Amino acid sequence: MKKRVKRAKEWKKEQVVAIKDLIGAYDTVGIAKIRGLGAKQLQRIRKEFRDTARLRISKNSLISISLEESGMNDMVDFVDDQMALIFTGLDAFELYKVLEAGKLPAPIKAGAVAPHDIIIEDGPTSLKPGPIVGELQNLGIPSGIESGKVVIKQRKVAVKEGERVSPALAEMLARLEIYPVKEGLDLYAVYDFEGEVLTPDVLHIDISKYSSDVKEGAKAAFSVATHIKYDYPTRYTIGDLLSEASVKSNALAFNIAYPTSLTIKPLIQKAYSNAMNLSMNACIYERETMAYLLAKACSQAQNLAAYLSVRQV
Repeated sequence: MKKRVKRAKEWKKEQVVAIKDLIGAYDTVGIAKIRGLGAKQLQRIRKEFRDTARLRISKNSLISISLEESGMNDMVDFVDDQMALIFTGLDAFELYKVLEAGKLPAPIKAGAVAPHDIIIEDGPTSLKPGPIVGELQNLGIPSGIESGKVVIKQRKVAVKEGERVSPALAEMLARLEIYPVKEGLDLYAVYDFEGEVLTPDVLHIDISKYSSDVKEGAKAAFSVATHIKYDYPTRYTIGDLLSEASVKSNALAFNIAYPTSLTIKPLIQKAYSNAMNLSMNACIYERETMAYLLAKACSQAQNLAAYLSVRQV
């Protein structure tokens, strides 16, 4: 008897040491509920997560001791029911996403609480005609036989969210191949490398919505910063402010004919253009104006000749 007791104590110590070694070897440690999962389901999960995570199942008491001795006291509160530890290099959000994606649709068990409204859609089923029609009707599900098939005649909410599923309805839902629940690891909490304990309500994030919200927030912040850019310059608006100031200062210098390295060329071009206009309007004969003045004289002579020919006719 003493040998058996001693061996049991040694086994427990070995288990605690092994779990603590795993805790020290990974950045992220999760704790998940495994009640209701059979050996085949656990084998499938181990195989699917082989490259991303390691699953360790042990007694709750040994898990609690291992967590406490590893300085993870906040995780002990989540040790409840039948639990398993998950060790991974993924961060908490990635781990949650992987576990949720790994869940498979499964039949709901008799006596279980419906996680949401369980709906039976109208239309043909894969059931063979027979007493099944009466069984469906007894459960309040409108049904009949059409073209040799059992047909649900009307869309029906079989069980509302929060209600318990009766044995007869649970069996019928399975026969109709309606699987309202997902089978897999239910993550209770995650201890990440920063020493934070995160729960599913925090980890459950719609990535696309989150990304969209961040983009909208950035746009709104930039819009506000733009509207108050003169009072509150930021590193995101200072470039526009400097560009705007440069444009306005150059425009002012040009309008008041103030020569600078940026305005001297357009000012000379403006002066040259004004001088040309003045010379042409005053018929001053210069090399630059002669072509224009000759063309103007030619045009006027042609107009005059045309006018005189009309008068003679």
